[in-house]
Amino acid sequence: MKNKKLKVLFIGPFPPPYSGPELSTKQLLESDLKNHFDIIFLNTNVRKDNSKKGRIDLNAFKSVITFNFKLFKLLLFKRPDVAYHLVTPTEIGWLGRDIWFIFQCRVFQVKKIIHFRGSHFNINYKRFRPLSKKIIRYACKFVDKAVVQSDCLRNQFEGLIDDNRVNVIPNTVDNVFSTLSRKPLNEIPQILFFGHLTKAKGYTDIVKAIPKVASKFPNVKFIFCGNIRRGEPGVKYNQITGERIVYEDPFEVESKILNSKYKENYVNQGIVSGEEKMNLIRQSWIFILPSYSEGFSRSVLESMAAGLPILTTPVGANKDFVINDFNGVLVQPGDVSSIEQKIIKLLEDEKLRDNLSNNGKVTFDKEFKESRVVEKYITLFNSVYNEKNS
Repeated sequence: MKNKKLKVLFIGPFPPPYSGPELSTKQLLESDLKNHFDIIFLNTNVRKDNSKKGRIDLNAFKSVITFNFKLFKLLLFKRPDVAYHLVTPTEIGWLGRDIWFIFQCRVFQVKKIIHFRGSHFNINYKRFRPLSKKIIRYACKFVDKAVVQSDCLRNQFEGLIDDNRVNVIPNTVDNVFSTLSRKPLNEIPQILFFGHLTKAKGYTDIVKAIPKVASKFPNVKFIFCGNIRRGEPGVKYNQITGERIVYEDPFEVESKILNSKYKENYVNQGIVSGEEKMNLIRQSWIFILPSYSEGFSRSVLESMAAGLPILTTPVGANKDFVINDFNGVLVQPGDVSSIEQKIIKLLEDEKLRDNLSNNGKVTFDKEFKESRVVEKYITLFNSVYNEKNS
């Protein structure tokens, strides 16, 4: 085995659609990992449109059968040494896919790593049916390592997996973001949002803040980039309070602003990528993402790497790496008044924006560059295999 690369079965979603987990999977598969391991990839995506993700229908049922059949074939014929799998936050996801990954790998004596890229599994798990909890607890006994994205997220597997079997590996983004030059700024104040246009991502709260900000800065533009959709699969609770998120229809909220005197301050750019995305980052004054729940936001990290001042909430990994008034500005989820006040303060205070920008870039370079994060995966895969063979 000394002269052969370890075989790693890498299971996760691949774009399209283009959202955080898909982009992270793509980045890791194209990273230096491929030079250290023989990567075998199984794509879990069956939806090509973000608006259709999370639906329980005939296609979802077919996808469960297809996934388990493909997994069985890969385990039987490819014989991986280690298997790495991104688990879901939902009861149906665990019962239909995640437990079967664990059980099948156990049959083939393959080391099992599960990774949760969020912050709401433990909240959801408490509300699963008793029998489901029992099955999931039993399955987790056979997990060799679990991965979360920040120290504050270790509790995601509390009561299921011992803490000494939980590793922390942060998110990363393409190094191109850290090379962006953001000067000169667009002369018109521009506030940027990347993500699903949903209540859970804070989209409706931002839209409600537009009138107050626009009354102070009449030319301000709020640029929303993403897919507008009803609901956020798996995200139903405020991560900080544990309270259920009060639903607001994003289409109704959009319609209201478009039929108001502030319609010129609102821009729904849709899904963007490539040079269009880079130009928006270069031209913007502030990035905003007042989510109710996050794992480790890729869009926050992209903006930080690019030196774009950040306004976000202390959810998920944000509470570990976004320091208020140092490399970002924090507000509580759902606090529209604070969102209004903080946006106005940032637009008025160029020195504050510059400090946030500079400190954000330093934070990214020090902790979250791709090479640093990929090295953690290399260490993880090798250590799990060596434990098996020690």
